[in-house]
Amino acid sequence: MSAKRLVLLLFVLAGLAAYGGFFLAARMPSVEDARARSSPDPKSGQENVFCRGEIVPYLLFPDALWESWSGNPPEFSLADRLPLLAVAGLIVAWAAALGWLLLVAIRADRGLTRVETLVFSMAVGLNAVSTLVLAMGLCGWLRSRTVFLAAATIVVAAAGALWWQKRRHARVETAVALPSRKRRPRGGTATSAPTSKPETPWLSPRWLWLAAPFVAMIVLGAMLPPMDFDVREYHLEAPKEFYQQGRITFLAHNVYANMPLGAEMLCLLGMAITGDWWLGALVGKTVIALMAPLAALGLWAAGRRLFSPAAGVVAAIVYISVPWIIQASTAGLVDAAVGCYLLLAVYAVVLATAASKAHGLQAVGFTGTSPVGFTGTFPNPLPMVVLAGYLAGGAVSCKYPAVVFVALPLLVWIAVAALLGGGAWRVPGRPMASMGVTCARVGGFVLAVAIGCGLWFGKNWALTGNPTYPLLYAIFGGKTWDIAKDAQWAAVHGPRAFSLAALGSDLARVTMTSEWLSPLVMPLAVLALLARRKGIIWALAAYFAVVIAVWWLFTHRIDRFWIPALPLAALLAGAGACWSRERPWRWALMALLLLGTTYNFLAAASVGGGYNSYFISLDRARRDPGRVHSWHRYLNRRVTQGRVLLVGDAEPFDLEMPVLYNTCFDDSIFEQLVKGRSPEEIRAAFAERRITYVLVHWAEIRRYRQTYGFTPFVHAGVFSRLMVKGALQRDAQAPFPASVAEGYRVVPLGASTASKGE
Repeated sequence: MSAKRLVLLLFVLAGLAAYGGFFLAARMPSVEDARARSSPDPKSGQENVFCRGEIVPYLLFPDALWESWSGNPPEFSLADRLPLLAVAGLIVAWAAALGWLLLVAIRADRGLTRVETLVFSMAVGLNAVSTLVLAMGLCGWLRSRTVFLAAATIVVAAAGALWWQKRRHARVETAVALPSRKRRPRGGTATSAPTSKPETPWLSPRWLWLAAPFVAMIVLGAMLPPMDFDVREYHLEAPKEFYQQGRITFLAHNVYANMPLGAEMLCLLGMAITGDWWLGALVGKTVIALMAPLAALGLWAAGRRLFSPAAGVVAAIVYISVPWIIQASTAGLVDAAVGCYLLLAVYAVVLATAASKAHGLQAVGFTGTSPVGFTGTFPNPLPMVVLAGYLAGGAVSCKYPAVVFVALPLLVWIAVAALLGGGAWRVPGRPMASMGVTCARVGGFVLAVAIGCGLWFGKNWALTGNPTYPLLYAIFGGKTWDIAKDAQWAAVHGPRAFSLAALGSDLARVTMTSEWLSPLVMPLAVLALLARRKGIIWALAAYFAVVIAVWWLFTHRIDRFWIPALPLAALLAGAGACWSRERPWRWALMALLLLGTTYNFLAAASVGGGYNSYFISLDRARRDPGRVHSWHRYLNRRVTQGRVLLVGDAEPFDLEMPVLYNTCFDDSIFEQLVKGRSPEEIRAAFAERRITYVLVHWAEIRRYRQTYGFTPFVHAGVFSRLMVKGALQRDAQAPFPASVAEGYRVVPLGASTASKGE
């Protein structure tokens, strides 16, 4: 090693050590808040300070981790997961088969490796299956289990027949080509290009076993019932309500349920196949979580092709071990699914813009041959453009923000590539023909995006009059929405202060202080600037910067809105890990991977894993006091007839009886039934809705009034008057603090109107 390289290496190691020190010293506010709630009267506020470094001692006390995984008393029960895994496996097989058929149909499989084919097939298939569920739900066929199973069987059988036919055809071609001793590249027919000897891998694919604990953690956590507020409010609650009513409709009481729910359709599919909303929700939650390992597999494939085998290994390990990805995936959130679609859409665009008659990687900044000796190129970029558009549509089908995070940036990328690119992107000497090719590429992308997510916008247009409900109210209006609600929504979901201090704080979160970030991602991604292949590195870095800029300028800046861009940072980290091939750096990198993944495992398995009772029975998890609100467990035991009206409580997923509720952005059902009515009219309104019990959650109402806003009509005096007038009777049997929530039994219509208050 030269003196210059040695100095650079020492500088890099010093920077990594400094970053690690600052990283471990960063505070974790959510853990501090949890400690404060468990100790309401601390002697000193300093007692609740919790830094990342305090996670490390968990390595010395594995008993604490085991207790959190197996419960107290301990339990090891995984047999009840087998039906869940069987149905999830059926959905995954259906999606993979359907996606592969679609890839073959548009000829996007040509030039891909087997791993790339598998990854793209899975992603395409999951979005296609989701769209099919949406279509059947709109038609009211959600109880048609036989139709779903028949569709899955036909698709899997068709894919199997096509695979066998292709294999026989390949055998014949191999036999004919034997005398020449030439072999065709894997992944289908592709134009060959001169290649150099593949780079000798120095980080073996066996290192991918480092990802195994994290994949296991994701799968085990995904099979548990939800604990996150958003998941119990709409990610799983909306599919539950659709399934219970047998069709997908407009839900006036839950604004979130009327947004794109592409990933959640997999939960609805699980409910339709199992015939059980609770078990089906866990099936879909598991399938959604599998998109994180799918993205890691995509990173391995992309890193190998674009940089080196070692880069692919590092990118996959770095990504799958990020606590943010583990937490989002096990909780039932869809951010990792959006990230998977984003990564694969970007990768498809890279492959499309790499298409040229000379060589498939020159157009994205490479000079020379593929770093790993791939012979597959893409002489016609249109199939990859269409594939990218459909995957971008898949991202949009999961969340509206993907329009500006995924679809629009990729559209600009493709348009620029079509206008400035060479090779297969232009027709030499024929400018009009080249313009036609450009329009075809851009139009193909837009059409594919529309196919990938258009049914969601059409559904909202038909049901609410606003294709982007509840957004763009000033342009389209929208059913049940008004100016006041739109202002309330914008105030909450818009960006906060614009200042240098705010920018610095938020950039610090992205690069270091975000609670569930990994110590590996950002420092290795920065090292990518020292690596070769500058063109693609700058392109990926620019895309990541665009996502962060849009996040900061146009959203309310919660971390979950930018973590879909983490796969891009992980791919850059893979490239950065290979900035040097010197032996000292290799040893340092291996040590860094071991230390970083150990921290990530401890963080995700202890304070950052959400609900991590991996080994308790599902029946116990369903009623676990550590997960289910005490009032919900009480109502599940005591309310056997009629409906429960929730006031302020908007996460009813765990309630097993019929419920009425509304989010803080929707019209208050309680206010509609009570305001301006006499006691007799109120009781008649309750009877008409079959409401027998009212639960008012004061703690949630206080939180809403401090953050999102809540109707001023709901206050303690209203309930006192209703008791005095004989419409409600406080449930004295509920042994819970009234400061948190209160329960009231509805006085039946026709009963005495004498005072029922205490």
